[in-house]
Amino acid sequence: MKIIKGLFLSVLVLTFASCDDDDDNEVVDNTMTYEAQLGSINDSGANGTATVSIQDDMLTVNVQAQGMVPNQAHPQHIHGLTSGEEGTCPPASADTDEDGIITIPEGAPFYGEVILPLADFPMADENGNISYEKTFMLGENENPTMAELGDLDNRVIVLHGLNNNDEYVATIPVACGELDEM
Repeated sequence: MKIIKGLFLSVLVLTFASCDDDDDNEVVDNTMTYEAQLGSINDSGANGTATVSIQDDMLTVNVQAQGMVPNQAHPQHIHGLTSGEEGTCPPASADTDEDGIITIPEGAPFYGEVILPLADFPMADENGNISYEKTFMLGENENPTMAELGDLDNRVIVLHGLNNNDEYVATIPVACGELDEM
């Protein structure tokens, strides 16, 4: 009987030890994903979706947009308010000079300054579509650190580039979306 009890206790100890070892080998996915539905600004007709994923110090951005000016490079950025408050897309009333165009100075109080330029700026195809994906190493080169990037739930993605009076103006905002954690 003592042998059976000893054998039982040995098996029990090995079982708990092996369960503990399994925890050490467990892979944890620490990826955080955010999405923005891009809506038109300045009657551009541009719209789309932006997805931002962060894993460790790697930030991957994917932008799919339609209604952009064909065959033109379109600047795009992650914007944020320096106060850390939640950025928003500007309403039509942001056009304070009432010229029909929300400019960067008129939109900036709503979405803030550029935190991360999403360079290389994509060229829209002949149909005005953009398909962009790039991974940034946070804290390297001109890229912000995680601390500087802040809470992506408070950030906004803005796409730029509009024909105005038969001239392409790369700085005019055409689409905007507020990032939300998925």
